[in-house]
Amino acid sequence: MSVAEDEIEAPKAKPRRVHRLSRTDKAIAYFLLLGFVAILLWPLTFFVVGPGEVGVLFRTLTVGTETEFVYPEGINAKWPWNRIYDYEIRVQKQDETVHGLAADGLRITSDISILFHPKAENAGKLHKAIGPQYAERFVRPTAVEAVRNTIGKYDPHELYQVDLTQLEKEVMEAIDASEQDLVIFDQIIIRRIQLPKELNQAISRKLTEEQNALAYEYVLEQARKEAERKRIDAIGYQTFYSIVADALTPQLLTWRGIEATVELARSNNSKVVIVGSGKDQLPLILGSDIAKQPELPSPAPVDPQRYQLPDFNSLPKLFPSASMEQDSQDGEEDRDGEENASSDTGESGTEASQPPETGGSAGAPEGSNTDRQQEEVR
Repeated sequence: MSVAEDEIEAPKAKPRRVHRLSRTDKAIAYFLLLGFVAILLWPLTFFVVGPGEVGVLFRTLTVGTETEFVYPEGINAKWPWNRIYDYEIRVQKQDETVHGLAADGLRITSDISILFHPKAENAGKLHKAIGPQYAERFVRPTAVEAVRNTIGKYDPHELYQVDLTQLEKEVMEAIDASEQDLVIFDQIIIRRIQLPKELNQAISRKLTEEQNALAYEYVLEQARKEAERKRIDAIGYQTFYSIVADALTPQLLTWRGIEATVELARSNNSKVVIVGSGKDQLPLILGSDIAKQPELPSPAPVDPQRYQLPDFNSLPKLFPSASMEQDSQDGEEDRDGEENASSDTGESGTEASQPPETGGSAGAPEGSNTDRQQEEVR
């Protein structure tokens, strides 16, 4: 090696410089890391329970479904490995069509609406025992079975006229008898009960005939009232004529004829007035011999008790067989009444055995009056 090479020295290596983060940088880094972790764990740790709902906790690593409590509405927290099941506790509605049998075995179809909601504090028990499909697994079978059992107590004629409110009450009583505390049944609404078409038409015809029979009863009663009205009207007319007969003098009739002639002449309608001849000079329409009528005796006033309507029950029956059955029933009721009356009047038997003061001839006019009325009716 030459001297020149010895004199050249090797270059010294520069010291390595280490970069250290300041406290501020470290704090920012830590916050960024925590924020990133929080963003990743937020949907797994925090959850929101919506309005009208409760949350049921399922512990994945421990006991499973939590039945002691439920999460209320709002923001709640859990461990990331646990799960939450939401249950709506508001009133829900479910429509169903129920096919059942009446008391006589006839097929009946009814449309119902079920109003229900789960019991909030027992949502965990409901989730563990039945599950989220509780409406299909529990609510529907319970309501359908209660409706079938209730309808099975009635025959079709009763169902045709049944009070739906009372029927719904019986269905609710059948559901409440199950004594379950998972779901609350608010109401069972029976919208329609459908009977077989032929039976429905037969019942409609029967009810129509019954209403027609009632209408005939009303017509007969109206005819009786009309007969009584005409009788009273006829008595009034005859009594009126008997009172005014003495006042109808020829001078009064002549004066009334003159008034009628004047009124006829004043009328605006087309007319021809023909005046009669003679001393009366009355219009021909009234007759010229009105003042020359023979003097007749005045009609006597009418006694309202003389002309009575016949007893409609004594008229000949259109259906003798039906009338005989009715008479037999009336006879039995009369005998029962006589037996009761005889027991009550036992103490005063001596007084009742004495004859009345008027004698036995008092009843004769009544019997003759009844016979005369029957002859007039015939």
